[in-house]
Amino acid sequence: MAAFQNTREQTEQKVMMHLLSEIERNPSFTQRKLADELGIALGLINQYLKRSVTKGWLRISQISPRRITYFLTPEGLKEKGQMVADYLSRSLTFFRDARVQCEAVFAECRETGLEKIALVGSGDLADIAKLVAQGTGIEVFILEKEADFEPYHAIFITDVMDPQGTYEFVSTKVEEHKILTLKLLHISRGAL
Repeated sequence: MAAFQNTREQTEQKVMMHLLSEIERNPSFTQRKLADELGIALGLINQYLKRSVTKGWLRISQISPRRITYFLTPEGLKEKGQMVADYLSRSLTFFRDARVQCEAVFAECRETGLEKIALVGSGDLADIAKLVAQGTGIEVFILEKEADFEPYHAIFITDVMDPQGTYEFVSTKVEEHKILTLKLLHISRGAL
């Protein structure tokens, strides 16, 4: 599993952070709209709300039989602040680790004469790799895993959502020694 891939706890914390932020911003939100925004089931939003009320993070006010307004309590504000701080800390740690590991990969590429690298997987890690590659003389290109990799000297896995699956798919298309990976993705190279 990838180091930064959403674990269940991190996913729940992200949902709760979004939920508490939305309630702070708009106490008259609808559960259905919030569920759609987060891409989760309406019943799950209801569970998160009940849990937040039980923990003392939210207070409920019933406007009508079919309409409820939620208010953030001081404890809820404090918890939301802690969640934001935790998220920022994880993000900064990921960025630092990714930058250092990308620098090492690109240094090795320079030493071995690899100048044209395909990044497979878009997102934060691919963006970090592009930034690190600037000024190294190495050209990087973000590609989909179904792309033609023939023109590239190496393939660098930058997919954080399914790094193992991407690695396994790419390894069916190119020689294994041409595939570059980072330790932070926890890819098992012998998994085939």
